[in-house]
Amino acid sequence: MQQAGDHCVREAILFSSSNYLGLAEHPDIANAAKEAIDEYGVGSGGSRLTTGSGKLHLEAEAAVASFTGYPDAVLFASGYQANISTLQALASPELTIVSDARNHASIIDGCRLAKANGATVVVTPHRDVEAVDKALSSRTTEYALVVTDGLFSMDGVLAPLPDLYKVTDNHGAWLMVDDAHAFGTIGTTGRGLPEHFGIRPDIQLITASKALGAEGAFVAASEPVAQLLRQQARSFVFSTSPTPANCAAITAGVNLLGTNPNLVGGLQDNISYWHQRRGTLKREGPIIPVRVGDESVAMEASAALLERGFIVPAIRWPTVSRGAAILRVTLMATHTKTQIDALCNELESLHL
Repeated sequence: MQQAGDHCVREAILFSSSNYLGLAEHPDIANAAKEAIDEYGVGSGGSRLTTGSGKLHLEAEAAVASFTGYPDAVLFASGYQANISTLQALASPELTIVSDARNHASIIDGCRLAKANGATVVVTPHRDVEAVDKALSSRTTEYALVVTDGLFSMDGVLAPLPDLYKVTDNHGAWLMVDDAHAFGTIGTTGRGLPEHFGIRPDIQLITASKALGAEGAFVAASEPVAQLLRQQARSFVFSTSPTPANCAAITAGVNLLGTNPNLVGGLQDNISYWHQRRGTLKREGPIIPVRVGDESVAMEASAALLERGFIVPAIRWPTVSRGAAILRVTLMATHTKTQIDALCNELESLHL
């Protein structure tokens, strides 16, 4: 990749992308987008409820629903829109939302909008199932929704889905998983945490902008929830719909996942190789936090890596806690073992 600086453009190896399977450059996806432009033009021309819902939008939703096994899937322009609009649309004074403290900013903002609609919001410590249980036990509302990241985007750990499922089932609550970073990376065929654990939450959020190599996001759910979102999710109702080219790219990406399980296998192989090379305990996902601590040290390390030809961002407060800065490495299926070795060598030279 070429990284633009103040006065020059330099070549560097990208270790910070969410294009986990390298599908953003895949010829099948590019050709699908080009063909859609040739047939339908560039823009969609309107919101989904006016003039912006076309054949390719429906095909993309059907492809995701079929691939994940949900009755329906609703396409949004981004994962951020999907989270905030879903939580806002479901919110009422009769709903308690229980949210993990390290959930993505879009979930946090969605909870704020839900609270404005009268919902009760309880934030529980990171991956603390006992705290979730207590929050559900003490709720005063008829309904409850537990929402969590699937693969947490900074520390790279998985949500304790089996335990959360048991707790929500015991309390008659719904379970929503933002599987943005797990879809296409976790599970034998890339279906995310539901495949990995053999458990299907009530709602699974899936982004097209990461492993699928396109843009947008889907909320996979029951037909009643999907229809509610199509009528009341504000970013769905009041935003111009995704372009035909993007919809075609999404469908092509889902089809590639369904017919080429080696795509996910290649990524998982690189993840295993990284942990073997670093002597660390293997994690399932492609997000690798390299603990630094001091913010200035992290920034200096990131700059030093860039000088040596590697793009690895330093993550600081407020994304992570003060004094807990990290270098955030993300692996892709397209990384070579030579590239991984080279980055590991540079981290070792920096005593990280």
